[in-house]
Amino acid sequence: MNQTKEQENIRIYISINGDLLADALVRSMMNYRHHGDINTLFHSVYVSYCVLKMCRALHVEQTREIVRAALLHDFYLYEWYTEKHEQNHIWYHPGQSVINVEKYIGSLSDKQKNMILSHMFPLTKTMPDNIGAWLLTIADKYCASQDYLSISSRFNSVYDEIVKRTQSNDD
Repeated sequence: MNQTKEQENIRIYISINGDLLADALVRSMMNYRHHGDINTLFHSVYVSYCVLKMCRALHVEQTREIVRAALLHDFYLYEWYTEKHEQNHIWYHPGQSVINVEKYIGSLSDKQKNMILSHMFPLTKTMPDNIGAWLLTIADKYCASQDYLSISSRFNSVYDEIVKRTQSNDD
């Protein structure tokens, strides 16, 4: 991808998710390990950035609503490697993420709830029922695979730019 288009994607991404990325609780996601050495915030930014690029390529309406939900899809706020629940993390964390978003961030639309609850499909029973949910499900599988293969580091420069610009907006 050319540098100009990447900078435009970063600018749009920050205009959509900058306020969320400035939130201390959202930032705390960097304290939770997700896939191997990848933290939950990095993974969630990576996934939601991929969703943004897919939305733009497909000219999807409601891109803002979709990309914001994509960032929050793993907003479960616990260390899943050590903190155990009655259900396995795979099935437990989507519901916990919805609870946490609505408790700490604000209400989700039905579309956003379905996106978060179904992002582990087909491992979960909740099936994606909208384009945003399908894009999130696909992006999550793609990014998780890259996380586990230790090749998601190619996203580092974009992630660093997003974090840098978001933090500079706090000042």
